[in-house]
Amino acid sequence: MSELQENDDTMSETSSEEERVPAAQNGAPMSADKREKTLRCVSAILFALIFLLAGILAGWFIGVSSVDERARNLAWLLERAADNYYKEVDDETLYDRVFSALELDKFCSYYNVDEYDRVVSESEGSNEGYGVSVIYDGNAVQIYRTVYNSPAERAGLEAGMYVYRFGPDSGHLTEATSSNFITDLSSMASVTLEAGFKGGEKKLYTFSRAAYTAAYCEYSDSENSFRFRGEKTLALESVGEGLSVLDGKTAYIRLTQFQGNAAREFKACLDKMKERGRTDLVIDLRLDGGGYLSILCDIASHLLKNADGNSPLVATARYRRGNEEVFNAYGNDYSSYFTETSRIRVIADENTASASEALMGAMICYGTISEEDIYLRVNDVDGLARTYGKGVMQSTYVAPDGRALRLTVAQIFWPDGETCIHDVGIRAEGEHAVKAELFATAEEFLGALT
Repeated sequence: MSELQENDDTMSETSSEEERVPAAQNGAPMSADKREKTLRCVSAILFALIFLLAGILAGWFIGVSSVDERARNLAWLLERAADNYYKEVDDETLYDRVFSALELDKFCSYYNVDEYDRVVSESEGSNEGYGVSVIYDGNAVQIYRTVYNSPAERAGLEAGMYVYRFGPDSGHLTEATSSNFITDLSSMASVTLEAGFKGGEKKLYTFSRAAYTAAYCEYSDSENSFRFRGEKTLALESVGEGLSVLDGKTAYIRLTQFQGNAAREFKACLDKMKERGRTDLVIDLRLDGGGYLSILCDIASHLLKNADGNSPLVATARYRRGNEEVFNAYGNDYSSYFTETSRIRVIADENTASASEALMGAMICYGTISEEDIYLRVNDVDGLARTYGKGVMQSTYVAPDGRALRLTVAQIFWPDGETCIHDVGIRAEGEHAVKAELFATAEEFLGALT
């Protein structure tokens, strides 16, 4: 469980790993009876080695003199910090701080070895912990997201709830504040939270830290709601009543991130929609900060109405030097799920970013949706209804020792080849600008549409 970092989930390319260099191996200690013979051999070749060493040293001195002055200054600064900082600082901490300076924009990230291992694991859907992230409303602790199929979500916690008290059990609860919640919680193997929506009933929720397979989609229609459940292999299971605001031909799919098994889950939801006789769809991308382009291309393959061919263009990456890379859908089976008269709508908010925006762009370009099918939440900062506006791509570079740098490397353009929504976002006005709470339920948000 950790404090949320805003829009940390970014449209990412595949990782590229530099060649790993094997560690040198030391031989066994030399026995005494071999030393004399070895000494004679060493003496015989010593003269030749002197000339060889002289050549190596000459090259070394030339190399040192040619090292960029800034690199020498950096080494000097690191040494001064290590030797003179008023507290003891280990090399790992020192170098992590320096490498973090390579975060050239808010989408770049430096990871030490442990952090990157965790990123890789979570990107594949294998998580460990409580499965909940929080934000702070002043000094109060508010739940931002509960990961589907995590201990927190299965215990009944929901986004938007406030955490009032917490502790290792119901008999030892302390007030939850921005200063103690994350720190104290990290030391607990299990936790009891007193939580509830503002002005609503407060309840106790008890759950334990555990390994789990994260899920990223849920399905609802007018009769029933389904979420993914399971250990290693997840399947849709009924979790309650449907959404009363939906008519008998409309399904609802929420997609929270383009991570892990999200593409397979999205298809499973479409299959459920087809099985239950629904032909219209609402796609909920609120609070979806994006993820991987490969998953975007997989999901888009079901949603491109007027696309031709088996692998239509989904997005184009343009790099600094002018070269381009195209990303195509993994298929084109829109007609397997929808008819010519099917209506698809998208609901989103100011936290809808990156791959989520690219998916909307591809659907717009192929006529799946129009501006009349997009409904955006009016945000609380500037009163506008718009998505986040992230139209850049990151690639991850992995060092030989396992550290990694995620770096912004290209702009992303929609299939029309002209539209990049970076720092602009997708916008809505009039009846398509929806006044709703940030954590409004699907029932509440859809009920607010006019």
